Amino acid sequence: MTNPGLYQSPAEGWAFLPFFGALATFGIAVIAVLYWLAGPGRKFRLRALGLTVLAIAAGTASALGLSAAADSFEERHAATFAEYTDAMQEWAAEEYGVTLTDDDVLDMSQGRPAVVERNGGEWRVLLEVAGLNGAVELHDARELPAQ
Repeated sequence: MTNPGLYQSPAEGWAFLPFFGALATFGIAVIAVLYWLAGPGRKFRLRALGLTVLAIAAGTASALGLSAAADSFEERHAATFAEYTDAMQEWAAEEYGVTLTDDDVLDMSQGRPAVVERNGGEWRVLLEVAGLNGAVELHDARELPAQ
């Protein structure tokens, strides 16, 4: 079993596109307000109405896009962390002979020690990066320097 390393959350995504849409919506809304304030002429009112409708449509699309991007990131994170948890549990069982729970993996990936049973006793362990390749090792939490 290969060393799973430290957990890396999936960071790729296109959430910046709906964000740019939200910025454009703000700009369109400002221009629409200026047209509404420009005067009572029919030409100004039609342009103001058109820009208002465009701002509402762009704002709605941006809000839905940001919501979809957040949901997508959450789903990718959950799937990736579940795979990482499985790999970490298998690696710890093979390498150290300990059984890690899902909560143990979560605690250690967030820098908190986990308490596992080893050789009939409790062992407080932390993940520590062991090399330049990102491999990790389980270390006794009492042996590491205080942070």
